[in-house]
Amino acid sequence: MSDTPYLFRHSLDPNLWIYNGYYYRGMKLNEGNGPFIYNYLRRIDETILGALNDHTNIMVVRVELRLPDHFNWEHDPSRRPLFSRFISSLKARIEAKRAQTIRNGKRFHSTKVHYVWTREFRQDEKKPHYHCALFFNKQTFLALGEFNPTARSLYGMISNAWASALQMDKHLADGLVSIPNNPIYRIRKGEPYDELFYRISYFAKLATKLFGKASHNFGSSRTDHLPIDPQSRLPFHMEQTAHEDYKHSPEDAFGCGEIFW
Repeated sequence: MSDTPYLFRHSLDPNLWIYNGYYYRGMKLNEGNGPFIYNYLRRIDETILGALNDHTNIMVVRVELRLPDHFNWEHDPSRRPLFSRFISSLKARIEAKRAQTIRNGKRFHSTKVHYVWTREFRQDEKKPHYHCALFFNKQTFLALGEFNPTARSLYGMISNAWASALQMDKHLADGLVSIPNNPIYRIRKGEPYDELFYRISYFAKLATKLFGKASHNFGSSRTDHLPIDPQSRLPFHMEQTAHEDYKHSPEDAFGCGEIFW
């Protein structure tokens, strides 16, 4: 990538902006995977801030999700997108755990489930695979727990939710969920989250995305009432000084205003 950051529109989707740069809002990007899709970087940032707005302490988990050989991802018969089914199933399992815990006379700290996901294609694979980051209240979950799809752990709920989204028996879906090295980040509201952002800026890379299909390459949970300056959601004026963050001048950012995608 160029040492001078710049934005340009995606040739196949003019709503997307391609970003060549090493930093986003002062946070270092995983530059070995650039260039990036600026819209996705912004949504990652907003999702992190939204999770921290809902919970003072959060636990973030990185998960890899794969498709079985028989799954026709281009002609999924369900009316609901695959990842939406996964999140709905995961939320339902967490709610069932909450209800069971309360019935047992114990306290359960509720959690909202924030998430970011991306779909990738590789030349040596016939099907896409998914990377996702799941955000939870740290008082609800401290760790993934036992790595067993039959366990009542968070990992077990994630594995079973993916099996449900694929409409598969949980035992047959074993192996389609994998956990990368160093998968967990714990962050308190007000603390920097540079390391987490660096890690999942990978989701925003332009490479390995397939455009021109009806389905999406990227998604995230909705975030409302973010405690951030709305000016910071606009593209930066591409002006760089040595060892300094890029300066905010939204009115000079190609005259495009806020990015929608």
